[in-house]
Parts: sequence; C-alpha cells; structure tokens
Amino acid sequence: MVRWERREAQTLEAILKKADLSLWLMVDRLDEIFPRRSPVETRALRGLLRTLRVFESRQIRVKVFLRDDILDQVTTGADGFTALTHVTARQAATLSWSKDAILTLVVNRLFASDALCQLLEVNPRGLAASRDYRLESFYRVFPRTVYSPPNQSDTLRWIYSHTVDGRGVVTPRDVIDLLTKAKQKQQDEFREDPLGESDWVIGSGAIRYGLAEMSKLKRDKVLRAELPHLWPAIEKFIGGKTEYSERAIQQLLGPRSQGTIADLVNIGLLSHSGQRGRTSTYKVPFLYRDGLELVRGRQE
Repeated sequence: MVRWERREAQTLEAILKKADLSLWLMVDRLDEIFPRRSPVETRALRGLLRTLRVFESRQIRVKVFLRDDILDQVTTGADGFTALTHVTARQAATLSWSKDAILTLVVNRLFASDALCQLLEVNPRGLAASRDYRLESFYRVFPRTVYSPPNQSDTLRWIYSHTVDGRGVVTPRDVIDLLTKAKQKQQDEFREDPLGESDWVIGSGAIRYGLAEMSKLKRDKVLRAELPHLWPAIEKFIGGKTEYSERAIQQLLGPRSQGTIADLVNIGLLSHSGQRGRTSTYKVPFLYRDGLELVRGRQE
C-alpha cells in the first residue's frame, strides 16, 4: 500500500514539476472531526501522520495543525509509532498565546470600529507601535479590576487566568466568546437604562457574566458535543467541588478510573499537582467551573 501511494505521489510531483507549480495542503481543526480521546480518532490521525511521509518533495507539502495533547495521544502508547522522527523532523514550535498576544488580539478587534476609536480617542496606528499604548487603550474600554481592590489582579490578567485550561493553555476562541457575551450583557443594560452613565464601555459585572456564559458554551459545545464518550464521567462533577484529592476523585469516578482521569487531565478539564509526601490534587480550572455549577472547595 505504501509503495502504491508513493508511486501515485511521484506521478503527481512530476506533473507539478513540469508545470513549475507547487501544491500546499493545509489540514486544520482535526480536533472537531472525531470524538476526542477515542480509538477512532487515534487510528485516523495515526494514519494521517504516516501519510505525511509519502509527501516529502518540494512540489507537494502537507501542513497539519494538531494540538500538542492530541499529538502526544496518537504518537504514544503500547503500539508506539514507527519512524516518528520522519513526522516530527519539520515540526514547528507549539503555538501558544501569551497575555500580551491576547491583549493585541482584543484591542485590534475592538478598535477595528471607527466609531469606538472616535469615542475613546484611540489612534489605531499607535496600537501596532506600542504595547503600552495597547494596554492604555484596553483600559479605556474595561475597568482596571474585575473585583474591587485591594489585592485583586488587573482585568487583563483576570481574563487570561480565567480562560486557561488544566494544561495551562489559553485559546483566542474562549477569550472572544467571553468578551462577546460581556458586550451583549452590557448592551442589554444600556437599553434598560439609556440615560444612565458608566465609567466603562464594558463593566466588571458584564465581564463576570461573560465568563459564566462562555463556560456554559464550553460545557455544551465542547465537553458534551465533542466528547460524548467522556461525558458520563464529566457529568459526575456537576454541582461538586473545584478540587479533589486522589481518593475523592476515584470515589467520584469509580474503581479502575485511572484511564478516565488521565483523559480528563489530557483534555484540560482537570489540572494535576502533587508533592512528595502529599496526596495528589486535581483542580477544575475557572474555564469550566460555571458551566459545571461547581462550588469552591476541596473534596477529601
């Protein structure tokens, strides 16, 4: 089969070379095709990665975008992955979103509106030139803190820390969903009191509302819709605590649940920490707490 695929690829490469053309194939959003952490996902993605070895010429390049946790899943395990180095030789660095990258994303989307630029006297050209100006412009829209001081993190840090998953990953999609819901909430409040006054375009109450609504979206569109085989286990957390000891989480999920626990850590629903001489702790990140209706506390 591999030899046949290689012959077909060589024929296509010869045609492209004669026509002085190159072909790039971009494959993305693979995490939305198959049920996550399922055998069918593993088989399909392992087959795709092996196929990459067939296309190694300058005429044909295949670029596959995979989350790092999914790559780890499909390339490790009892069966191993033969010639993995051929797949990872051209692997780019993992794409991650820092707090500054999220700041840039947010202000660029906000101030694509000429009306908002005029209202807040923001110069769009200055946004690209200075991080300080981006931050200043951000706080013309949002309050400095989501909760009243003292000892409260600034709003940008709060948004970032409340959209991070159990693997420490923040995605633009979650930040955008949070702020979109916050904007809608603020618009509703303005309509209810059109003559009222506000110090901010989007206030702290609307931001907290946005987090809760975004968390519900994650529950319905990701946890329930994309992970149906894990949903029975995830559903057991609803109405529970935000932290669990090793003993408590095994009681919650049942005997021989280590594989399920590993899956929940892998998808970012749980973060795992443990120190020598102390039991492990599993935490549900802020990202999922409202959606799962969790109560802050630890279950021993």
